[in-house]
Parts: sequence; C-alpha cells; structure tokens
Amino acid sequence: MATVELDAVSKVYPNGVEAVQSVSLEIGDGELMVLVGPSGCGKTTVLRMVAGLEEISYGEVRIGGRVVNDVSPKDRDIAMVFQNYALYPHMTVAQNIGFGLKMRRLPRADVDLKVRNTAKMLGLGQWLDRKPAQLSGGQRQRVAMGRAIVREPKVFLMDEPLSNLDAKLRVQMRAEVSRIQRRLGVSMLYVTHDQTEAMTMGDRVAVLLGGVLQQCAAPQVLYERPINIFVAAFIGSPAMNMYEGALTQDGTAISLGSQRLALSEEVRRARPALAAYRGRPVVVGIRPEHISAAGPGDTAVLRGNVELLEALGSELLVHFSLDAPFAEVPGAATSGGGDQADGDDPGTTASTWGVARVDSGTRIAVGELAGFAVRPGSVHFFDPDTGMAIWDETAAAAGGAPIPAA
Repeated sequence: MATVELDAVSKVYPNGVEAVQSVSLEIGDGELMVLVGPSGCGKTTVLRMVAGLEEISYGEVRIGGRVVNDVSPKDRDIAMVFQNYALYPHMTVAQNIGFGLKMRRLPRADVDLKVRNTAKMLGLGQWLDRKPAQLSGGQRQRVAMGRAIVREPKVFLMDEPLSNLDAKLRVQMRAEVSRIQRRLGVSMLYVTHDQTEAMTMGDRVAVLLGGVLQQCAAPQVLYERPINIFVAAFIGSPAMNMYEGALTQDGTAISLGSQRLALSEEVRRARPALAAYRGRPVVVGIRPEHISAAGPGDTAVLRGNVELLEALGSELLVHFSLDAPFAEVPGAATSGGGDQADGDDPGTTASTWGVARVDSGTRIAVGELAGFAVRPGSVHFFDPDTGMAIWDETAAAAGGAPIPAA
C-alpha cells in the first residue's frame, strides 16, 4: 500500500481558467479520503491529475514517496472505477474482471484463481458467465470494482462510482465500498458531489469550492466546527439555516430581525472571538436538527410562521419564516441534500424559509405562529465579510481558504 501526497497542485488550462488552485493534501496509507464539493469545483480534475490522465500545471503528486508527475498512468500502480462502469459488453463478468491480468500475461490458472476470489468477495460468484447487459446497475458496479481490486494496486481512485444508481442501492453500495476498502487496507481517493456519501464513507473529507481546498478533516469535525460559511452550509441535510444578524452591544444576545436570541455564558466562553463583534453584524447558522418545538423553560426561542410540513415517518421537517433575512452562501446552490445532479450551477443561493427537524409527534400546523427552541451551544457564527467561522483567536489566526467569488 502507499500514501498519496499532493503538494501545491494546480491546473491551469490554455484559456487561462485555473480549475485547481494550489491544493495540498495527504492521503494516509490505508485511508479512505473523500473529495466533495458542488459540480465544477475541481474534484474530478484533482483525481485525474493523481491518475495521470490530466497534466499537472504546478506542484507535485507523490505516490509512495515517488514523484509521479511525468509517470504514465499505467506505471503509477493505481486502479480507477468510473461513474459509467466502462465494462466490455461482449465479455462475461469473469472476462471483464480478469482483463487487466490477462493483458499482463499472467498464467491462466493464476488469473482464474484471482478472478474467483475477487468475485466471491463481491458476491458475484454466481454471475461469472453473464454479460454486463444481463446484470443490474449494482452488479455492474461491483464488476467494475472487481476489475480494479483484482489488480491489487497501491491506490484506488473512484470518480462518483455510485451516482448512476437509485437511492436505495446507493446506500447499500456505499456500505459495500467502505467494507471492501477496509478489508483490503488500500488507500482510496473517492470523488463525489453527494455530501451524505462523503460523511458516511470517509475517514477524512476534503471540501473543495472553485478549485480551492476549503477544509479537510474527519466528518464529525466538519459538522461541528466548519471553518467557513460554505463548509457549514454544504455539510448537513437539510442545510444549515443562515441568517443575517447582529451581536448586541453587551454581547449577551443576537438580534435576528425583530427578535433576540439569548446567548448563554457557556456559548460566549466557547467563542471568545465573538466579543470583538459586539454591536456588529454577524452571520448566524443554526442546523435544523438543533431546533425543536419550544416548551416551558426554554430561553433561546425564536417565533416563526409555519409555512410547510414534511412528514418523514420518524421525524417532521417544519419550514418556517422569520423577519430576519437569510444570508447568501457563495457556491451553495448545490449544498445540502444528498442527490444533487451534475451540472448544477455552483453560484450563490438564498432561502426565505428556515427548517427545523422535530419529533414526528410534535403538534404543529401550517399557518400558525410557533415557538422554536434553539439548542444551547449549537449556534454557529461567521464573519459577514470573510465568511470565516468565529470561534477563538487561534481559529481566527489560522485563516483558512478564501471562498472564491461566485
């Protein structure tokens, strides 16, 4: 197995478009790293530069400590799995899986043994004599994975391999990919535009926007401590509610339109840099799952008009409106959710409704003015000019990637 290192890697096309801007990233030995971001953010270009399918303009790519900028794809000891499977329709499953080994002129007995073992691992043993047209989408994707696995490469590269599958099969297959990667212990770079896929599969997740790496961290860190407003809005489904607000002069509350949201002493201690924003505008972010129906004793409460209810069985999504303006999030037109289509415009977006995720037994009706309690300590704050998260002096000094202009 091997590590993969990207050192200030950039891609500039002849027309001057900079698709990837100085991305530095290290994929550890046996790590599953996910590249995620809206369509057009540069994640597939990064993958293709690692594979050798795209020329690197600046920087270095190292695999197992060896610089591979000028090494041909076939000599990099990597295997790719594509979105469209790329199977040979005239070959059987066994022939498709073993094709690469056959090209290496391995003995037929060795090829047959490796193909059978790989097919068994993927649950394809009974379909080895079938052609791709006789298989389901999930089975064809497993064949494509088998063709990569059987070669025993140092690194797996996967370019949105599950995006052609239906929602139920996609859930099943992402668990399958994770299981196989851990069983093999191989390094994997996995590209997707689906943030749910990224969060459930990745050991670490790298978020890109406009060719710039915004943040790379474990999924839970991205969720709890996003570095900027884009990462905060992109990670989570439904997306984080973002409001334009202002910190009161005494720093004990946030003004959201005509309402005030009290800030506990615990919240203020956890975000010391917030003190510098007293009397100044801030962007306030609240995740839907951190909002519940208000009850007696709740202090951090907002009142909003219920506009729409979405019953999801075990929970209820409540869409509500406040008189506070929603903040625009650069690049977030494809954020949130898990089923965005390719080709979406990664521009800016704004919403007029907030969303709360509440218990399915909550009694609430469309048209009523309802109270919504915000979980203490769960509110996020962002600088309205830079988009950077407001936590403490250390975080502020760390800076982070600039959010590209829309």
